[in-house]
Amino acid sequence: MKIFRTRFAQTFLLIAVAYLGIIFLISQDPSDGSQEIDKKLVSLSSDNRLDVLIQITGVNPLEGTANARVLPWPHSDDIGFQFKSGWVPSQDIDIHVDSVIGSSNGGTSVYSFKSDIPTGGFDVQIDEQPGAGARSAIGWYPLDQYAFEIPVSAVGTDKKGNQSTLNLLPLDYTKNIDTFDIHMKHGFWNNPDKVVALGDSASFDEAITEFNNGQSSSVFQATRSNSTKLLVSIILLLMITAMISVTIMTFMVVTGQRPPTLSSLTWAAALTYSLISLRGLMPGSPPIGIFVDKIVYFPSLIVTLVCSLWVLVTWVRREDFQS
Repeated sequence: MKIFRTRFAQTFLLIAVAYLGIIFLISQDPSDGSQEIDKKLVSLSSDNRLDVLIQITGVNPLEGTANARVLPWPHSDDIGFQFKSGWVPSQDIDIHVDSVIGSSNGGTSVYSFKSDIPTGGFDVQIDEQPGAGARSAIGWYPLDQYAFEIPVSAVGTDKKGNQSTLNLLPLDYTKNIDTFDIHMKHGFWNNPDKVVALGDSASFDEAITEFNNGQSSSVFQATRSNSTKLLVSIILLLMITAMISVTIMTFMVVTGQRPPTLSSLTWAAALTYSLISLRGLMPGSPPIGIFVDKIVYFPSLIVTLVCSLWVLVTWVRREDFQS
């Protein structure tokens, strides 16, 4: 068709193809082997175990903390029985989660469950993993990333008063949360920097040994979602486009190539104020002063403001009164 031979139509066609390609790429779920790792750990674990389902429910980048929901899920009648959304322990069970804020009795980080009493999960707040990387700061938004370690240990006491460590298996049941993608890795109690990997068979044996000793350490990595990164990129492009367009217009007005009309003054002022609205659209409400503010938002705001003032000055100095 003739219309597709014009540069205008070709531009939109190119943008449409690029956009569809980007959407396809960000919609892919890159497999890091987590499901295969969980399946192998399940096959190697004892049937007489207590699964610990962990769900990250929120991330606070400013405080460097995350909220998590922990649900004990017995896999053996010797430990307890499962309900649809809860469980009942067959013995007294104490679960220790190393957290900042918990809701256990007495305000400690030990959660006690009495035998034969139906119960559910509990909420905790956790700090970032020690030795966080350089990108573990909101200033890197939207490329910031955080790691949270949740160490869990469990001890059971039978009706005769005998205590024993419970076989554990930590599992992830995190849903999507606002602006973040969450990925869980099985760490180690004595070495949180090491994780279970498909290509390292010894790591599975080490992890199972810790689980059988009633100890587990899960590492949750939080990174901004691809959709968040895409939206921020579009917003930044809009800011840059506004800055360039108002700069070109102001240059042509000041040099006399275009008349300083009232409509040009209104447009320049509107672009300046639109930048403030665009900044408020960034998902996750990042604070003012992040890196992208310094390299895009602040310069765009200053340039458009100066250009608006120059258009105003040129318009005021006009000798005629044509609109």
